[in-house]
Amino acid sequence: MPYIALYWVQWFLAMYGVAEFLSWLHPDYGRGEVAEAAMAHIPAVTALGIPATFTLMEVIQRLMVTYDYLMNKYVRPLQERQRAEGREQGLAEGLAEGLAKGLVEGRAEGRAEAEAEFRVLVSEWNQRRLAATARNEPFDEPHPLL
Repeated sequence: MPYIALYWVQWFLAMYGVAEFLSWLHPDYGRGEVAEAAMAHIPAVTALGIPATFTLMEVIQRLMVTYDYLMNKYVRPLQERQRAEGREQGLAEGLAEGLAKGLVEGRAEGRAEAEAEFRVLVSEWNQRRLAATARNEPFDEPHPLL
């Protein structure tokens, strides 16, 4: 089907080209004379149009095969290599970012746990101090901060 469509497009373009060429070649011809002269060239345009159509289609197919070969041989491997490098770089950056974030979060959690433990120690110390004061006993235990 593409051969037939391409043939007719080429045929009409060729006939238009013949008519334009004849009107340029013979400026004194009227419109009817140009059309009559162009009609005289129909067999030649048809005889040349069929092989030209198949030749053009063959050239297009070979260009497509060459394009596909070059893409598979050179471009796609390069694209894959660039994607792999990008993934590796992204992984490395993500790992570094995750490690830094993990360290920050770990420090924050550790700090929060240490503060909670310290509060418990101070609270227990304060309860012992208040209990000793209530019993009128001397309390000489140092503050946990010291």
